[in-house]
Amino acid sequence: MALMNKLLVTLTALIAFAMPAFAQISSEGGPIYINSERTESLELERKVLLIGNVDIQQGDARLRADTVTMIFAERPAGATQSSTVGGGFGQVQTMIAEGNVFYITADMKAKGDRGVYDAASDVITMTGNVALMRERDVAEGAVLRVEIGNRRTTLDGGDGRTRMVLEPDNQTAN
Repeated sequence: MALMNKLLVTLTALIAFAMPAFAQISSEGGPIYINSERTESLELERKVLLIGNVDIQQGDARLRADTVTMIFAERPAGATQSSTVGGGFGQVQTMIAEGNVFYITADMKAKGDRGVYDAASDVITMTGNVALMRERDVAEGAVLRVEIGNRRTTLDGGDGRTRMVLEPDNQTAN
């Protein structure tokens, strides 16, 4: 039974692993590596659930969370099925990360309670106790929006205000 569970997890992870190149968590692109304690494939709902200590890496970017739900777009009418392992699912439409969400790149670290990646707009939106760190600078707010391809971040205070601590360089201007 344990061998069958490992085989199911491995096959389902391969399905998720075969995501098309435009579903990115990194502006660099490249292969996407996915690890989790459990993987469930819901073919009729066009979803893959990654459960427990989820760790997704691509290029210099890393997404960690308690759970991640990957939702795949419907296939256009008349489209042929791909011959790849994940070809039956098609294109990733949305990834929803929940619980202890961390998004880390070479330039920044962000954390929140929930993160949603929308492939069509190539945007990650994080909510709930959001904190953004760049070098020694720290900012907190309600909603963080990361435009991956444009390398643009926006922090919104929601009903409150954003808070920041900026640490200037020790060098003095001449």
